[in-house]
Amino acid sequence: MQSWNIKQHLDTLFAIRDQLGPVYGSEDLCMLLYSMVRREQPQVVVELGTGLGATTAWVASALKEIGTGRIYTFDNGSHFQDASVKAFLSQLGGELHEFARLSQTGSYEACMDWIFQRVDVADRVQLVKGDIGFDARAAEAVAQGKKIDLLFSDFNHAPKTIIQLLAGYLPYVNTTSAIYIDSAPTHLPSYWMLENLVQMLNAKRIPAAWRHELGAEQLAALRDLVDQCRFQLVHLVEKTPRSQNSTAWIRIAPDDIFPAGATHLRFQ
Repeated sequence: MQSWNIKQHLDTLFAIRDQLGPVYGSEDLCMLLYSMVRREQPQVVVELGTGLGATTAWVASALKEIGTGRIYTFDNGSHFQDASVKAFLSQLGGELHEFARLSQTGSYEACMDWIFQRVDVADRVQLVKGDIGFDARAAEAVAQGKKIDLLFSDFNHAPKTIIQLLAGYLPYVNTTSAIYIDSAPTHLPSYWMLENLVQMLNAKRIPAAWRHELGAEQLAALRDLVDQCRFQLVHLVEKTPRSQNSTAWIRIAPDDIFPAGATHLRFQ
């Protein structure tokens, strides 16, 4: 039995990146997340906002290469019924010619499945069709209780949404994990909110809004995470002048004098 090799699927993956990626500004971000997954080898990846599957396909390819992990991706597919999206998809060609045909008559789930089957990563993807909520127990359920190693949010970057998102998901992430929130750094209210929030968490303080809204079990898990870890915020901003040109990266790691997971430490 021949093992999976990304070289066999690069033509399709690049077509997905180049033709579908620009619709939601993910043609560069999908490559970044692919590289990060290859490097950090997460077991549980959660994506909020599947879109047209470009990022999902590249992340799943990285998981397939390392031979472990799964991406759980959530979307209600409502954007797929938009007339302008349908018109755009109908004109796709090359490696995505069959996808273009299917997009006009097939369901959202069928089209996403076509992409994942086409690059042979369906065994690394679980698409959950439904409205995106702020209760991470939905992700915990499909991941069978495993902690989240990488969370990618690509559906709404307003400050209120980010606050609700982090309140709901932080109790369920690993002590070594990463959260990516697309488009937040170049939305000034979200930028300042994230800066202040990360400062609070590093001061071992939990916002009052979270203390009042979270259940006892979730709040205890959040306190444990905040007590154990430090939070690093990096604003990744592209040079391209467009609306979707940035990503906030929150790196979570245990408080220690050494990097999380470091091996072969050099002292000289």
